[in-house]
Amino acid sequence: MEEGDLSERGLPQIASIMSRVRDLKSKYRNEDNITDELNCTKISADTTDNSGTVNQIMMTTNNPEDWLCFLLRLEKKGIPQKDVSLLNRLIGRYSQAVTALPAEKHSQDESYARILVRFAELKALQDPEEARDQFHLARLNCKKFAFVHVAFAQFELSQGNAKKCKQLLQKAVECSAVPLEMLETALQNFDSQKKQLLSDEEKENIAGNCIVKNNFLPGCQISTPYSQLPYFLPHTPATPFQNQIPTSIPSHECLAIKGKVYTILKQIGSGGSSKVFQVLNENKQLYAVKYVNLEEADQQTVESYKNEIAHLSKLQQHSDKIIRLYGYEITDHHIYMVMECGNIDLNSWLKKKKKIDPLERKSYWKNMLEAVHTIHEYGIIHSDLKPANFLIVDGMLKLIDFGIANQMQPDVTSIIKDSQVGTMNYMPPEAIKDMSSYGENGKSRSKISPKSDVWSLGCILYCMTYGRTPFQHITNPMNKMHAIVDPSYEIEFPDIAEKDLQDVLKRCLIRNPKQRISVSELLVHPYVQIQSHCQTGVPNAKGTTEEMKRILGQLVGLNSPNSISRAARVSKLFVFCVRLHVPAKVRVSGSES
Repeated sequence: MEEGDLSERGLPQIASIMSRVRDLKSKYRNEDNITDELNCTKISADTTDNSGTVNQIMMTTNNPEDWLCFLLRLEKKGIPQKDVSLLNRLIGRYSQAVTALPAEKHSQDESYARILVRFAELKALQDPEEARDQFHLARLNCKKFAFVHVAFAQFELSQGNAKKCKQLLQKAVECSAVPLEMLETALQNFDSQKKQLLSDEEKENIAGNCIVKNNFLPGCQISTPYSQLPYFLPHTPATPFQNQIPTSIPSHECLAIKGKVYTILKQIGSGGSSKVFQVLNENKQLYAVKYVNLEEADQQTVESYKNEIAHLSKLQQHSDKIIRLYGYEITDHHIYMVMECGNIDLNSWLKKKKKIDPLERKSYWKNMLEAVHTIHEYGIIHSDLKPANFLIVDGMLKLIDFGIANQMQPDVTSIIKDSQVGTMNYMPPEAIKDMSSYGENGKSRSKISPKSDVWSLGCILYCMTYGRTPFQHITNPMNKMHAIVDPSYEIEFPDIAEKDLQDVLKRCLIRNPKQRISVSELLVHPYVQIQSHCQTGVPNAKGTTEEMKRILGQLVGLNSPNSISRAARVSKLFVFCVRLHVPAKVRVSGSES
């Protein structure tokens, strides 16, 4: 389907859904108390209470101009390319603005278009694939503005997609985006093989007078003309977590948590208002400490961290496939969580691996199943399973991050969530289908069950098998959502040697959750069992086969990459020896003869 067709078919449907949300909100709002103008002196006084300012905007004018004024003030607090914490805060606030502003109402508003573009630009610093989705949405919703197309084209050029860059600019001309001069200049610079489609001087000459109209009070005037705002932030690869140095806590300083002292070695991760540090305790044992700055977090974020602590405390005693939480400290200003320190998350591991050993894949799959089976046994649905939420610890996969997990009540098979959650490439159809259903508070609702986690697991295994998720090749987000829920859209399952693996994938990725396989069934599926390749007609083959299964099981059970690859070598040796009627002597310690 062409993107033009999608904009005609998909947008009205989304627009009607969002319109209903806004109608429900306005029904409960006291119109007599709605303020005609937002008091910008309150916005300018904003320092740490951003959530209060956001609520004020949403409950009063809720227009793109006020949102953009607030967001630009927030951007002045630092440089997002250099400050990971600020970048995450900005992405969170821009996401709130995009959610709060209905596209069908503001698609002709330049401030709204600027918000969509800037959100995509910031996303590009973090995740180019998600940024591309956001640029698509900006282009579909605000196609009349030339700067939207130029920003998208600049992004594609920065990613090395020169052909796509030129196509975007040419299509912008065809759809009569304005000003035309901006597009013509960008095309000329592209043909001249310039890295920047528009220089600062060209932006100023073309759009020097294009300042967004606003009705702000004098104290809130936007002083920077939009011609001087960047259309795209050049993408600079993020520094690997293991090489980052903490910005707020210098390296080799100490933390005191519940009376225990930890020495900080380095920062190994960050997200939102949190940072993760690799530390040593007084006995020189390695741990990870998650630090959450509550002064930068809104109430929903605070609750998600408390939710994570509650789930970890409850579940870790029932499975070694759940990340260990050794202690925590909660004050009015911060949260500290002392956790097991892993080697690398599954997402990073997959990016590094050119080819995955079948036994390695099978071992990690079994780890994932065991972890998810545990949480389901205790009535918890994770809702956001993806490779980044599994950590490799000493060769074993462990489940982490329960921030948006939900507890089911006894004797209940599914729950209704007040918002759509999860990452699109791993999101089950039922989570998308129900986004047209609304609760009493006017928010979209999503019906999920343990089978929703099975779909996400299937997407992870699909990625480990074919090198991409089932719908990753569909870059347009609306097309992707349609494909996920459309029963007539056939998921590709290219032929592979492991037929049991292919069967698992097909049964996990059934759109009807009632027909989808369960985690309990997956745990006894033939794929997770050690398979013998021996011929039963060989003398003494049966006993030897059982012995080989036992040895291979022990090797895989060690859960280290070396032992898993060793198991693969031993298996090949065993098959060779049996075919020659030669007994194979194997030692689990690692050497074979």
